[in-house]
Amino acid sequence: DALLIRVASEIGTLVRRNEVLTRLGGDEFALLVPNAKEDAVIQLAERVVRAVAAIPFRFEGQSLRLTTSVGIALYPNQAADSDELVAHADMAMYQAKQAGKNTWRVYRPDLDKSRFMVERLTWNDRITYALENNQLQLHFQGIYHAQSGELAHLEALVRMVDEQNPDQLIMPGRFIPMAEKNGKILDIDRWVLAESVRLLRERPDMPALAVNISGRSFDDPHLPQYIDDLLRDNGVAPARLLVELTETSAVSDLADAQRFIESLRTTGCGVCLDDFGSGFSSFAYLKHLQVDTLKIDGLFVRNLPVDRDNQVFVKAIADVARGMGKRTIAEFVEDARTLAMLREIGVDMVQGYHMDKPQRDHPGLAAQAGRVIRGTV
Repeated sequence: DALLIRVASEIGTLVRRNEVLTRLGGDEFALLVPNAKEDAVIQLAERVVRAVAAIPFRFEGQSLRLTTSVGIALYPNQAADSDELVAHADMAMYQAKQAGKNTWRVYRPDLDKSRFMVERLTWNDRITYALENNQLQLHFQGIYHAQSGELAHLEALVRMVDEQNPDQLIMPGRFIPMAEKNGKILDIDRWVLAESVRLLRERPDMPALAVNISGRSFDDPHLPQYIDDLLRDNGVAPARLLVELTETSAVSDLADAQRFIESLRTTGCGVCLDDFGSGFSSFAYLKHLQVDTLKIDGLFVRNLPVDRDNQVFVKAIADVARGMGKRTIAEFVEDARTLAMLREIGVDMVQGYHMDKPQRDHPGLAAQAGRVIRGTV
């Protein structure tokens, strides 16, 4: 996270007042240059490549060299609208990567024929089709109280039906990154929220439900009101809906995340910070992000029984959270030894394959919070 902030800062020094620099997600940035000639944009791309390469970066005592790949697309010569402009710049970026990285490329349609690039272009249509034809599904995984093994709540996880093979499901790791780039993630977030609240209305005795919201939704000032309206219109108590936000997305846009979380809290929903510990100076941000629950990044839970450093870090998170009045969840709990150690450390809740796997017809949908539904915990 600190590295991404440094990269954004260095590129930002090259941006003029009428130009717009934004982060698309992950390690990808976009720069909009109005009314620019091709030569000027190429010169800017060269400066960006040189600036990023000059950033000093040390990891575990070793100096590493950063590289960047820049794709250029020009309107109207190489795109008919804004969506196509971004898509073609994205294509050009991958053409630069294929050229050996640390360089730039202007979009060339004659190179836009590879299977990989065509697949990237079609994701927009596939996601749109899924949204319009009820081809998204929710699967559910239980979150359990660590000490008692009782069901605390469920997490809703989105899947997409493969329109070419209807018996197959597409995992979110394949389509969510594409949806974040093309803006469809905002529609997916609203679909998940509406479907989750509908389910809570139809099953008043089921446990609370946690839903994941993309960092892109921080840019949607109307989403908290949309959630509030959904709950009111469906007669669902706000406490039955929990909203999960990733730490990385919150920290990368701290001011917007603060405003978003404050607005969410006014609805009465619980707010969980997902993947906690993955960011730089995670503890420092806790005083700024008024969340109820911390979900510990699975990176620190895997191999917990044999990794002393992870044990120290997970205990520190649990202790700090407890002192601040926040609850903790450990994800990726995959064996009994890990569960036993998390109980000893004092983590409040657990989630993972040791208890159950995500499934569409989860038995928790017919259960009440507090009822033990699996014996493995």
